[in-house]
Amino acid sequence: MTNFEKGLMHEGQEESVIHAVDYLMQHALQQSASDIHIEPYETTCRIRYRCDGLLYEMAHVALEFANRLVTRLKIMAKLDIAERRLPQDGRFLWQEMDVRLNSCPTLFGEKIVLRLLNTQKISLDIQHLGFNAEQYSLFLKKISQPQGLILVTGPTGSGKTTTLYSALHYLNQSHLNLSTVEDPVEIQLKGINQVNIHPKIGLHFSTVLRTLLRQDPDVLMIGEIRDSETAKIAIEAAQTGHLVLSTLHANHARETLSRLQSMGIEPYLSQAISLIIAQRLVRKICRHCKATPIACEYCLQGYLGRTAIYECLDTYAENQKSFFSLKESGMEKIDQGITTLSEIHRVLQT
Repeated sequence: MTNFEKGLMHEGQEESVIHAVDYLMQHALQQSASDIHIEPYETTCRIRYRCDGLLYEMAHVALEFANRLVTRLKIMAKLDIAERRLPQDGRFLWQEMDVRLNSCPTLFGEKIVLRLLNTQKISLDIQHLGFNAEQYSLFLKKISQPQGLILVTGPTGSGKTTTLYSALHYLNQSHLNLSTVEDPVEIQLKGINQVNIHPKIGLHFSTVLRTLLRQDPDVLMIGEIRDSETAKIAIEAAQTGHLVLSTLHANHARETLSRLQSMGIEPYLSQAISLIIAQRLVRKICRHCKATPIACEYCLQGYLGRTAIYECLDTYAENQKSFFSLKESGMEKIDQGITTLSEIHRVLQT
């Protein structure tokens, strides 16, 4: 039994399950985990953390004990503890950390995934995102313009939302009207009007966007462009004097225009796009054991924390001589001693 399992089980007696949950959350926070997975199987329950994008097995506990943990977590998220046949979504605050809970019925019980959003540790300084000097200069130039559509692309979990929030943080000044439409709002920003969509009552991205456009906006952020209707409204807003920021699912910057066309957007409308960014998150070499290189008490497998690699496509540029591909951006990070070749291969699947 690991020290973590001992500590968890010791605190997990019937009268102390509240302390057991606190122990679990505190330990995950210390490990800088972004997610906790509680997974029931036939004879035991596995607990895993997602740290720097990868899942790590932390413990195996008895099913009876896991059920008590799950019940407590569902109570904290104000969910129906008697309902175990249907998925449920909830959220709660734990020591100023936003925790989102999703339950899913599996063959041997409810699987719980907790998404941990520690806003205290999130830096929204554009200088900390990972742009090189040219990319940083281009990004500042484009978000400082009064109109145009800026698209950030990449798979889920590639840091797109953080890039957009950093832009909003930079632009957040009293003389500008900034509004967002998101699913859901990830980070609350003072001075910015943030709206959660609610499809069950008809509050979709397109519905909110039309309303916000009647509220004299300067800057609009759309959490994600998922359909042609939202894409057309975003483009029209960018054409009529608004700066629009959004995300789109595409693997590379140059694939984005084809992705929009597949959604029914005419090629000539793409002229409203001023910048396309594709990005990925890569693990950084642990600074504490970098010289050895043997994993230490601070890191997992020799890595600690993540940074982004980017490709930035200036759609208004006549040539793209300064264009860096994701691979080239990754190689630059390797030359700077920030990450490794194996990590770049893993992320880019090359």
